[in-house]
Amino acid sequence: MKERLLFLSARRHAPEQDKEEDLRTKNILGILLERFDIDLLEDYRWRRDTPDLHSPSLKAHQVQRPAVLRRTLLSPLNRLRTGPPGTGGSKPLRTAITEMCRQHTYSHVFISNNMPGTALDLVASLLPGAFIITDARRTGGRETERQADGANGFSRGYHKLNAALLRREERRLMNRTGLLLTATEWDALSYKALSFMDAGKVHVIPPYIDLNMPPYADQGNGCRENLVILHWNMHTVQGREKALIFIENIYPLVKAAVPDSSCCILSGNVHPEVAAAVKRDTSIEIIGEPAQAASYMRRARAAVTSLEEGCGHPARILEAWAQRTPVVSGLKGTEALYCEPGRNILLAETPDAYAEHLVRLLTMPELGSIIAEQAYRTLRKHYTADGVKKKLMSLI
Repeated sequence: MKERLLFLSARRHAPEQDKEEDLRTKNILGILLERFDIDLLEDYRWRRDTPDLHSPSLKAHQVQRPAVLRRTLLSPLNRLRTGPPGTGGSKPLRTAITEMCRQHTYSHVFISNNMPGTALDLVASLLPGAFIITDARRTGGRETERQADGANGFSRGYHKLNAALLRREERRLMNRTGLLLTATEWDALSYKALSFMDAGKVHVIPPYIDLNMPPYADQGNGCRENLVILHWNMHTVQGREKALIFIENIYPLVKAAVPDSSCCILSGNVHPEVAAAVKRDTSIEIIGEPAQAASYMRRARAAVTSLEEGCGHPARILEAWAQRTPVVSGLKGTEALYCEPGRNILLAETPDAYAEHLVRLLTMPELGSIIAEQAYRTLRKHYTADGVKKKLMSLI
């Protein structure tokens, strides 16, 4: 008989936004279902279908978050403790967790990275004997520290106090959890630096690709075209800005050097301004159907990703690597992966640099093949499903 696990997750983003947090939740759930019977409790603001994991070992529950009636001008002190509005501290969520703990005995509890704060305190008080696993990120803590370094006057003191309170609560989180998972080495090192005593609890569970499943299995060697793929979330403000920069400032330079080149945008939703810009150039196409994305990626000589805040996720790069398509990306965000500039990825910060890299990949296919092969080797070594599963199971 399987042990029972309580999995707590939250959904903070609107349905039209890309579901990167949902993807990580689904992947980790898929691994844990091999060992546990799982009760999934989701705290949501926008209702959406639960992860598509048809398993008799998974039972999904949902609780709706109360509406936020007001917003403060200043972010509250001690934000990790309170979490996003309603996360971990809403009365309906507290009631649901309490009732589930009365009905079942849980040997393990998993708290996803979008649901820190008082959910941990509640679980620890209701299930003192359970092994608590926390999936965490230090994005908020690092951002607060940067704000403190750049602020002046009264706001500097405010941000420094907030950063100190966050560090205290992050150390407290590390102390109360049995296993703390991060998606990147960067976050793992940041947590380890906070508490030497609890540093051994911190481990990296990166995003992964299952090369044994479609669309990556049996893909063959397709014929490459002078096609450039844009692959990030283009519905957000940040995604729109990056897309327009590419369409208006980078792509014309590529077309001037390689007249027969074309461009394809892989995004389920695009901002209306991006859609309008695409209509002005017939060589650019939008593909919103996920089932078609893989075939376009396999045909392309280059993929452009953006990991800026609000744009994308390291999985975008992994998807291109799995299709043996060389990637051009910005510096920001690539610390999330084992990236070696010039070896398994090309990095750029200016429109001219992006255009130069893309022209090289379009006109020198042998260069793209070398970079793509090195990227594929990196993927197989660090980001395949089998390796990640073995690591996570060995930690629990």
